[in-house]
Amino acid sequence: MSGLASVETSPFSGNLAALDLATEYRSLKDDPVEKFYVRCLREASTYHRAVGYFRSTVFLVVGPAVVEFARRGGKILMICSPDLDHDDVEYIASGYAQRLASIEDTLIAQFDALLADRRTAFAARTLATLIATGALEIKIAERRDRRGIYHEKIGIFSDTLGNIVSFKGSTNETWSGWHEKGNFESIEVFCSWRGGLEAERVEKHAQHFDTLWHERDPDIEVSPVPATVKEYIKRYAAAKLDELADEPKQREAMRRSPLAHQSAAIEAWKAQGRRGVFEHATGSGKTFTAIIALREHLSRGDPAIVLVPSRLLLEQWARELADEIPDAIMLLAGAGHDRWKGSSRLRSMTADDRSLGPRLVVAMMPTASTDEFRLGVSQGDHLLVVADEVHQIGSNQNSKFLNVQAGARLGLSATPQRYGDPDGTAKIFAYFGAVVPPPITLADAVAAGRLVPYEYHPHPIHLSATEAEDWLKETKAIQLEIARSKTDDGGRKVLSERARMLLIKRARIAKKASAKVRLAADVLRTEFEAGQSWLIYCEDGGQLTDVLIALREQGMNPIEYHSNMFGDRDATMDWFRSFGGILVSIRCLDEGVDIPAVSHALILASSQNPRQFIQRRGRVLRQAPGKALAVIHDAIVTPVNAEDEKDQLGLLRAELVRSIEFANHALNRMAGAELRDIAINMGIDPDEFDAQQGDEEDE
Repeated sequence: MSGLASVETSPFSGNLAALDLATEYRSLKDDPVEKFYVRCLREASTYHRAVGYFRSTVFLVVGPAVVEFARRGGKILMICSPDLDHDDVEYIASGYAQRLASIEDTLIAQFDALLADRRTAFAARTLATLIATGALEIKIAERRDRRGIYHEKIGIFSDTLGNIVSFKGSTNETWSGWHEKGNFESIEVFCSWRGGLEAERVEKHAQHFDTLWHERDPDIEVSPVPATVKEYIKRYAAAKLDELADEPKQREAMRRSPLAHQSAAIEAWKAQGRRGVFEHATGSGKTFTAIIALREHLSRGDPAIVLVPSRLLLEQWARELADEIPDAIMLLAGAGHDRWKGSSRLRSMTADDRSLGPRLVVAMMPTASTDEFRLGVSQGDHLLVVADEVHQIGSNQNSKFLNVQAGARLGLSATPQRYGDPDGTAKIFAYFGAVVPPPITLADAVAAGRLVPYEYHPHPIHLSATEAEDWLKETKAIQLEIARSKTDDGGRKVLSERARMLLIKRARIAKKASAKVRLAADVLRTEFEAGQSWLIYCEDGGQLTDVLIALREQGMNPIEYHSNMFGDRDATMDWFRSFGGILVSIRCLDEGVDIPAVSHALILASSQNPRQFIQRRGRVLRQAPGKALAVIHDAIVTPVNAEDEKDQLGLLRAELVRSIEFANHALNRMAGAELRDIAINMGIDPDEFDAQQGDEEDE
């Protein structure tokens, strides 16, 4: 068949004509992967494919077969359409440079997304390795008039004996195109050795592919994948194809098993009637402990709902659950995921019907608390509800979900009590049950080697004269507002909304104290060394900018990281994780950003909320290769003189609560002694502080 593009052949002499192939295959009915695709790969020496969409996720379906095909010298030539958004298609029509840049950015972004997801990382590595070894060559096809996309779908297998199989149909070269759980697709199959019209169709398919591949089609523009994209992808290739053949087995062997304390926690939870809260520190793996409970529950065919407070945690849980419980059907709700709405989908996903198999709904708390969601759930004893960062579900809005009836309930939080909200805390424990004993503390996690030990260095600073005046002014306004407030049945003052706003306004004076910027410059100038990874945690954008300027004036090169920054946030974080330096950030420790490589932290954004300051500490203590110790520096606002600034003593007490808690678990015990001296000098009894015993959040 002269129409086939020339490729190198191998000594392997498979025989496609030995296959008894049907004339058509349909997914769900005929198993086209095993009965057609894989069988042809085993006999073929080349595979040519011209298709609307190609995704390396197809290798999750046919991975071992395509790796074996490549190992014996097989060659794949692929022509596909770049998956660009409509806006991108319109944009690149303006010129070659824009077009090339858009295609490069899109392809690299798609590859990065596959590589970052544990469910598709093997597929991405397979793609990279096939390209690096020359087993796969890809070209991009576009309509020359830029109206619509290239979307036809033909495939051609050939062997070294001259036999050819071609097929045509609706199937894209993707996971959803070939997998039994994907789309309903069909293909028609033609074999050269059958002669007649079949051989004629094979010849036409081969000639058409040859015309496309050699870029001679007048209507379709075909071009190689940009060299920059190929070189980028090849960085992630395995050293040889044999490594890919072993990787699925290695991944299965590396699947996590529960540790002793995790198994004990599950048994204690069961002893409480499958009700309770895991109060476990960062590093203890409470997320995986919950997955153990979910796995056992789902194995019976019963459904479960996992509740999370943020988009980030929704994505993290979805990845972990797909990896650890791959057989479960998963439905996401919130953060733009709205397939749960309508068509009784949510009701069937939570129905008391084991014939439907294991089912998981992962929902954001604000979404799960809506009437539409709650009324759509099939409630009852068959249901397991797991709430991560369970303290978040005690809010007025989120707690509406707690009317949903479920037989098994499990809350997760290092600090389940809600700061300043006893009513919300009571709602949490009334629904989920008591803390499952024993709680796992930070000291436990450090002793078990799950967190690194740390040094703690508090740095006393003072408000400026202007800031002190503002503090006094706001204090008087707060006192006046509270005096006007009503009292509850117990005789306690009920804070008005205005009083709450005034308290927040006053707290920001201390959080944004100008002396904190000078402290950052002084600490980094004397302590920073090349090779270290420093995180400076700021209150807001203004303080972050001031810190950046102060450090740059000292000849340092800090980098910034926050939600409103210019540039690529992910690339910035990847750089910091790889090379270290000084990262100046806002809220990253509260948003769950995983940066275990941090060796030093300077906390300028002080918080009186135990959950927040304990959470921040825990994220700094995460393990990382070569990290044996963490160092935490902390800005502590203290009065200049207790007699003249009595209004600041309340602030000092709040600051000491955090500082003494940090110092109690630090390696350098002298930090605690220094804090006691500060308290005594200000006329405060240091023994009045009952150190907080909560622990860090674990995503």
